[in-house]
Amino acid sequence: MIAKTPFEFHTSSQLVAITGRKAADLNEFLAILKEIEDSSIFYHVHHAFREYQFAPGLYTNDFAHWVGDELNENVLAEKLANINIKDYTEIKSLRARIAEIVDNYLQANPDSGRLKARHKFYFCKNVGIIQKTRYAAWDLEEFCGMLHRVGLRSLFFHFFEARLRLGRKSNDFSDWIKFNFGDERLARQIEALDPYLYTMDQLRDQMIGLICGNKDTIMGRILKWLKAR
Repeated sequence: MIAKTPFEFHTSSQLVAITGRKAADLNEFLAILKEIEDSSIFYHVHHAFREYQFAPGLYTNDFAHWVGDELNENVLAEKLANINIKDYTEIKSLRARIAEIVDNYLQANPDSGRLKARHKFYFCKNVGIIQKTRYAAWDLEEFCGMLHRVGLRSLFFHFFEARLRLGRKSNDFSDWIKFNFGDERLARQIEALDPYLYTMDQLRDQMIGLICGNKDTIMGRILKWLKAR
């Protein structure tokens, strides 16, 4: 089945800029967190997923990492690390949740707000340049082939940035499949993938398995043969 419109893969080049804002303790951190630009929140929550091909480790975002390693506030660090970012489709609500967790912790532990960190937290932000790649797909088999070829930053753009930074309710892949092929079941299966539990390579493999693994296509037959070995 041919799509109504092709899926055009894009990628984004991210320049990191210093905002000039820094926090030496939790009180300063919370005050800045409430007003810093959205791109800073996005950067500190996501850059580990974007830049590396392995899981980010115990603390999945910069905020939790700083609170745990520089302030030794491990209880708060764990709460920040356990935020399910997939539940949020806009920076505003994610920022509010992070601020709420820190604020509640400080109300219960007021002395913690004045403890000085070993190293200050420097707020950075993304300056992004979106670029169109040479890859485009007109059907699902071709789409799977393109997924093998595109860089991980393209995958990050369509799965992570489309949802949170650009304020969309779903990822670009699910939207395209639903609109062009009417396959809401497959679109939901892709949307149900939690990208924060996988490396980027694993996420790519999960998507290819869902899209082509159960379909009677050349790619699908190859995947079934590999699984049977």
